[in-house]
Amino acid sequence: MSPSARLRPLLQPVRPPVICRHLGQLALLLAPLIAVPTLFAYASGDWPFAHRLLLAALLPSLALGALARLPAPARPIQANEALVVSALAFVLAATLLTYPLGAAGLPALDAWFESVSGVTTTGLSMVPDPQNRSDAFLFTRAWMQWFGGLGMVVLSLALAAGRPADMRRLGDAASDEENLDESVRLHARRVLAVYAGMTVLGLALVWAAGVPLFEAVIHTLAAVSTGGFSGFTDSLAGLDRWGQLALGIVACAGALPLLLFHRAYARGLSQLWVDPELRALGAALLLVTLLLWWLGRLTPADAVAQAVFAQTTTGYATLDLAGLDPAAKLVMILSMVTGGGVGSTAGGMKLLRVLILIRVIQLAILRVQIPRHGVLQPELGGRALEPAQIEHALLLLLLYPLVILMSWLPFLVLGYPPLDALFEICSAVGTVGLSVGITGPDLDDGLKLLLSLDMLLGRVEILALLVLLYPGTWYKRT
Repeated sequence: MSPSARLRPLLQPVRPPVICRHLGQLALLLAPLIAVPTLFAYASGDWPFAHRLLLAALLPSLALGALARLPAPARPIQANEALVVSALAFVLAATLLTYPLGAAGLPALDAWFESVSGVTTTGLSMVPDPQNRSDAFLFTRAWMQWFGGLGMVVLSLALAAGRPADMRRLGDAASDEENLDESVRLHARRVLAVYAGMTVLGLALVWAAGVPLFEAVIHTLAAVSTGGFSGFTDSLAGLDRWGQLALGIVACAGALPLLLFHRAYARGLSQLWVDPELRALGAALLLVTLLLWWLGRLTPADAVAQAVFAQTTTGYATLDLAGLDPAAKLVMILSMVTGGGVGSTAGGMKLLRVLILIRVIQLAILRVQIPRHGVLQPELGGRALEPAQIEHALLLLLLYPLVILMSWLPFLVLGYPPLDALFEICSAVGTVGLSVGITGPDLDDGLKLLLSLDMLLGRVEILALLVLLYPGTWYKRT
């Protein structure tokens, strides 16, 4: 389907020099990020792994660093360019870290899967025995999830580019076109400060809960990014309840809009109670907990823990999920797909978009009860919802089920149990990481690639990857 002739003159394909310039800047940023686990690997004596990490740290700077010196464009970056760069950033990071992960004995495809799962903060794993892996390997996986969560800064900025309403939601900064660049920079600084602060405070909390220091570090890095990679074979089942509780608190913080904490710091704690996504997260956690306790016959402690780690898309498990009742699995599927807040590190469709859908349904019901000339202005949390904002939310709410359905069919064709296959796919698309036992080294290679694509689609919220793959993004039809 091609755009109408009247629309074509307005279309603006991406400018390759702009894409190359920003990729070069991202390559220079990746080098110091990868240098952190490289130094840890050298310090811990894991020389083969450290050498591979060193190569991964140097390669982007040598191969792409020169692109960062391309001249700045005359016009600001376009929305489609920002989305393309965001999608390529995750692909580039996953590609670079595939080679180092292969040092742990993983086949090439499994290493790629593990790398994608790391940078997309998913947590599905091809490593059945993490406790038998080196500390350098475990730290690198957790660090990948931490800076993958940091990559949400790039993604949220890309999604907000060209949409003033979303900029106001993200940062309360100036939203007119002239001040957009300054708003983006201000947003980035605030999010980085909040993310770093949450990491430090989260580590202190988890360590104080009695978790040994190294385990506290890797699990906190994964929890604050709502990633879910664990250093234990049974995820968190081996931790005591205090450790699970501390990580659950960190995961809940990571699933809330990061700038909500900045507003609470700047304007007072009252900002927390009036935020619609915080209230929605609390309500969702309560509902999922009660359903898991009632339908799944879980203990209250396990029901709370699994509700938290599913809804926040963190992906830790405190019990064997394969043995859950079908009703409990379905509850967790809906929880994982819903996800956390916009502007957080969580995945899923996002609570804000679900709230927008509910508001649209409410307005549709009210409109049949008022006179024709009556005007209803959709609002949420005391703010007006603009048509473009509603359209974007409803589009993503449509795309998510379509991606899940198309990914489900190959699993059904190959004979996997329908509900378990759906659980695994929703975990991948929602970037959650919970598994009922399907994901593993024995999974069909084609399905590994499919789940890798699902994780990338879920992390860049589908639209960015579609923009990247759409031919019209790259050239203008005459």
